Amino acid sequence: MKNNFQLIIFDIDGTLVDTLDDIRDSANKVLKNFGIKKASKEKIKYAVGSGVDNFFSNLAVRVRDIEKAKKLFTESYFINLTNKSKLYSGVLGVLRELKKKKIILYVVSNKPQIFSEKLLKMLKVKKYFKKIIGINSEEKKRLKPSAFYIKKILLKEKVLPSEALIVGDSKTDILAAKNSGIFSCAVLYGFRNFKELKKYNPDFFIKKPIDILNIIK
Repeated sequence: MKNNFQLIIFDIDGTLVDTLDDIRDSANKVLKNFGIKKASKEKIKYAVGSGVDNFFSNLAVRVRDIEKAKKLFTESYFINLTNKSKLYSGVLGVLRELKKKKIILYVVSNKPQIFSEKLLKMLKVKKYFKKIIGINSEEKKRLKPSAFYIKKILLKEKVLPSEALIVGDSKTDILAAKNSGIFSCAVLYGFRNFKELKKYNPDFFIKKPIDILNIIK
């Protein structure tokens, strides 16, 4: 079934960009600094998605000075954003096609603004989005699954919730959609799998980025 979506909101990590290796490398530098053994790629994968403040607690490691850990991670990751990170195959073509169809595109990510904007600029896709919103750690209450930024976008663009879709790879994206009354599309090529995501009842699943074109009008 195709839908008349006027607005699509994307997540970044695990949705537009495969960022896992660069996040892992910077995180492991921090862990080494604190004398903690390296975290596996799988462990890093499940720590990503709920903001920098929650990242190390999600890793289930005891860091003596969390503020220092965050500072070290931010410094390392900022200069290593695109060492290994790349757009998922098909993302660029999908963004071009959505722009041709005059669909309004936004990014709302729990990745801080300083990372979100620089990453998409370096990967040469910033121009496709009307605005990139990276939610910073001091805005804890506005992190997805909060509907705060999604509702602001709907008001600004004068788009009905029934005309909007969020595309993401985690429960935070699905729940943010439910909290704001819009549709959700869970991606199965990102950091979570079908078994985990189906519990949250997204409206759509896609196996690859180009599948988005099958659910829009």
